[in-house]
Amino acid sequence: MKKAIVAAFVAASALTWGLAGCSTPGTPTTSLYQQLGGMDSVNKLASSMIASSSKDPRLSSLFANVDTGRASTALASQLCAALGGTCQAPYTDRNVAAASDRLTAEQKTAVSESFSSSLGSVTSDPALKEAVTKSLGDKLHGTVGSLHKGS
Repeated sequence: MKKAIVAAFVAASALTWGLAGCSTPGTPTTSLYQQLGGMDSVNKLASSMIASSSKDPRLSSLFANVDTGRASTALASQLCAALGGTCQAPYTDRNVAAASDRLTAEQKTAVSESFSSSLGSVTSDPALKEAVTKSLGDKLHGTVGSLHKGS
């Protein structure tokens, strides 16, 4: 009986140590949303992006009749959800993909430039910037394209 208890203890210990070794030291376990600073930072990012995008002549057709306040709120919610926050995304993946397909290459470039600049206003960490940008991918273009229809 003692041998069985000792064997069970050794097996449980080995399993615990083995599972603990599965996480890479130094790898953040927090979401990109949390790493950016939560909702305050995401709101700042969305607001900055809407402000700069609405002034960009390459995006004028998208922002001609858009309520920038509502667009900023929608963008913040979409970013929050996409980056691992608990927000409800206002646009489905299908809506976002369809809106992305409607943007021209020039508009996509403008959205990317605006996002990059705005992201710099909430973090200076190059690794975090790269991770956020990579995580959003083309969904960023489609989300901005969706604001045109969603406002």
